[in-house]
Amino acid sequence: MFWIKRPKILHHVLLVLMLVSICPLSFYGWQLIQINREKLETSEKLSQLIIAKSLAGKISLYISSYRDQVRGFASAVELTGGLLGMDQSNGNLLLRKKLQEFVTRSRNLLYINIVNTEGKGVRAGSYSEPDSMVQRFLTTAFQEASKDQLYISEPLAIDVGNQVQPVIIMSTPLHASGRLIGVTTVVLGLDELLHWVSEDSVAGKTVFVVDFTGRIVVHPDRKRVLTGMDFASSDIVHDFTDAWQASRGNVRVPGTRPFTLLDGNEEKSMLGTYYPIPETLWAVIVQIDSRDAFATVTKMKEETVKWGSLMLLLALLVGSISARSITTPVRQLAEGARAISRGDFAPIQIKSQTEIGELAETFNKMTDDLKKHIEEIRRAGRQHKELFDGTIRALAAAIDEKDPYTRGHSDRVTSYSLAIARHMGIDPISIDYLRISAQLHDVGKIGIEDRVLKKPGALTAEEFELMKQHTVKGANIMKPIEQMREMIPGMKHHHERWDGDGYPDRLRGEEIHLFARIISVADTFDAMTTNRPYQQAFDLEATVTKIRDNAGIRYDPRVVAAFLKAVECGDIQLSSTPDRALAV
Repeated sequence: MFWIKRPKILHHVLLVLMLVSICPLSFYGWQLIQINREKLETSEKLSQLIIAKSLAGKISLYISSYRDQVRGFASAVELTGGLLGMDQSNGNLLLRKKLQEFVTRSRNLLYINIVNTEGKGVRAGSYSEPDSMVQRFLTTAFQEASKDQLYISEPLAIDVGNQVQPVIIMSTPLHASGRLIGVTTVVLGLDELLHWVSEDSVAGKTVFVVDFTGRIVVHPDRKRVLTGMDFASSDIVHDFTDAWQASRGNVRVPGTRPFTLLDGNEEKSMLGTYYPIPETLWAVIVQIDSRDAFATVTKMKEETVKWGSLMLLLALLVGSISARSITTPVRQLAEGARAISRGDFAPIQIKSQTEIGELAETFNKMTDDLKKHIEEIRRAGRQHKELFDGTIRALAAAIDEKDPYTRGHSDRVTSYSLAIARHMGIDPISIDYLRISAQLHDVGKIGIEDRVLKKPGALTAEEFELMKQHTVKGANIMKPIEQMREMIPGMKHHHERWDGDGYPDRLRGEEIHLFARIISVADTFDAMTTNRPYQQAFDLEATVTKIRDNAGIRYDPRVVAAFLKAVECGDIQLSSTPDRALAV
């Protein structure tokens, strides 16, 4: 009686399996193994890339941080006249004391010296007596920095106390009034890097760092693999060194692939990734034995063969006839699912006493719930966008309020930029990015001193150099926010010129991001049509003429053409109150 009241789908399927399951199930099992292997390999590659990228970023920040610290200290020394008349023979006790305090605070700095161009100076650190090899590198570092070049040595292993530590030697030229006045050189310990690679070398992975010649910088297996050991014979390391030579030292794209590694007399199949660190000419290497990487697939293959064989036997025993009676409701469910993907939430009408009927009822209830949730998500999305836009406007207004001469500047530049973009036929998504970039193009002014920002007159050359820093400051403020990645170029480079004579990076032509080229014209237009403390605003005709005359010099001709169309159509026009501040 139970069979009559509610036929089971399983009963139908088992009958069909007797005729159709032997070949399909075998084929499906094999395909499943292959697909999962490919997915697992892709997942492993992605995992390696994430680990390598994260570690490369930490190492780059580590090196840059110490370089900036040393530069900052050396600059402070020069500002106080610390390099004038310096003589190593009689020393400068006060400077040496401050240098020792600086090294003591930086636990990874083993040695530091600051010398003038004659090689006279002071030094400090726990590694006070460099051996002949290190002394040669210190000499090379001084010579390279004396050529006004930054220098990072190959990785070294030196004795510090009772331990062998991996280190590098860095040197940086010191300047004053545009001329070279000295050199600072440090011996920087890499124990922190060693800790990081050891931390990441888990789950069968080995993580280490090599330089551009393939020599080891740090490796978690310190007993067998020493700093400076040549690893160029490893295929994945060789890939990096080849890429370095091919790009002439400018490797920026990571690489990942399977390779064979000779471990003693045994060849191992490996999967590896290299991720370059351009600031140091190093690369992070992540590798794993394929047997460890694909252990899950091997186990799955064994289980698939075992259970597949059992199920095939079971299907042959109990399978009999077609499962045609379930195809119609299943097709209706599939059509209903496709309708939902198109946004049609109409209920599915299935009359069936099997579990398909119950599934259809559940499906319809899920459809109603899904429709409600989608509406809620859309509403929340609109609210979040409004909150985000409001925050951006508030931040821009706060910056404008800081400078009494630029009140309302960000809103006007944004309006002009969008008008130009529309006449250039830019897509809606890019226009939205441009809107935010233009709104925040002067956000870096929050880091400019009030004495410069609020000066009621023309800026001196020195003050203007400080003011120019607002582009980089703005980019740095927004850089940690991943969602702002598309907007940052417009903020950073809106003072670049088409002829390459702008700032901060002296980009030229198409090298300048389109957002920055548009904001540049809009910013100039607002600047020229607003009053300055020392200059009255230009009228519309004079401003348009000035911008047109600078097409191909200061501005992108294509952007200028769109600007002229916007002015001609009335999409850009001056307000009736010209007392507005100049954009800097």
